[in-house]
Amino acid sequence: MSNGLPASERTLPAIRLRRSRLIWLGVLAVLTVALLLALGDAGAAWQAVKRADPRLIGLALVVHYSGFAVRGYRWQRLLAVSGHRLSYRYAASVLLGGWFVSALLPARLGDAFRVAVLRLPSSAQRPSVPVADSLGVILLERALDISAILVLSAGFGYTALGARLPRWLLTTYLVTLGILALFALALLLVPALIDRLKRWSGHRLWHAGLDFARQLIAGLRTLPRRPGTGLLVVVASLYIWLCDAAVLWLVIAGLGARLPFAEAGFVALTVDIFAAVPLTPGGMGQVEAVYAALLALLAAAPFSVAAAVLVTRAITYWSFLLFSGAVTFAAGFGSLLAPQPPAEPANDLTQRGGGI
Repeated sequence: MSNGLPASERTLPAIRLRRSRLIWLGVLAVLTVALLLALGDAGAAWQAVKRADPRLIGLALVVHYSGFAVRGYRWQRLLAVSGHRLSYRYAASVLLGGWFVSALLPARLGDAFRVAVLRLPSSAQRPSVPVADSLGVILLERALDISAILVLSAGFGYTALGARLPRWLLTTYLVTLGILALFALALLLVPALIDRLKRWSGHRLWHAGLDFARQLIAGLRTLPRRPGTGLLVVVASLYIWLCDAAVLWLVIAGLGARLPFAEAGFVALTVDIFAAVPLTPGGMGQVEAVYAALLALLAAAPFSVAAAVLVTRAITYWSFLLFSGAVTFAAGFGSLLAPQPPAEPANDLTQRGGGI
């Protein structure tokens, strides 16, 4: 698949990566780094990076990618529960392709990319997955992620800060918990509600939309019926997000400082809550600002906050952008991201119905 997808498949609606978007990402990155260094001590940050322990920074890199290896396995298992058996290699490639797009575009558009890739015509190596099923798995994945982040960040926050936990963070936890409760309630009530809604109109499109919703909800309700798989994906979800805490903790240790693991976990997972809906490509600027604010909040810490944020993001964003991009194009998904060439004007003779 390294040469791209067949021509017939390149006509699918796709997330296009235009040059202007990449230029905007570059400008945003430069501004973010400049602002971080301006607010901190640029000289101290540079010295801290130069003195960093490469073994601990390397271990942080390994931990980060182990989280994505487990994430790929969880994605494969959730698809299998919905009735679609994909190889680990293909499932992980689709997942990384989606994360690559989300790293370049705002609002997690990589999820739409995953749905688009999985609905491609089926082949021996690449089974096709209906939109309702893939979307249902992605929603289930999001619910697992939010639950794991909420549990871990609240636990770390209480351990690290106790009664000093900021009120705005408590509000964030409660709002997130409310969203999860509504999600669970929807799983219980929507199927019965769909039957009632069908009586409102006999229009074909109305019924098609309700049937799609029913299929989507049915996919979401399969996991609770398989407790073994359910326990496995819950444990996987906790590990995935613990990796974020471990990466920050190792980076700070690599910079020669010490931060309790609970405090590192509180910072990393609170950042993850704020990055749940990235307003910029890959949360650029948004993530760095929350990291810096929370580390400063704890900073009895004798280390360069700017250095810690820059090294952490170099691992979790910039190295991942290169790695996931390489996987995306090696898997043959690059043609789905290429801008469409402008249509060529028809030849005058052809327009007149003539020829040579």
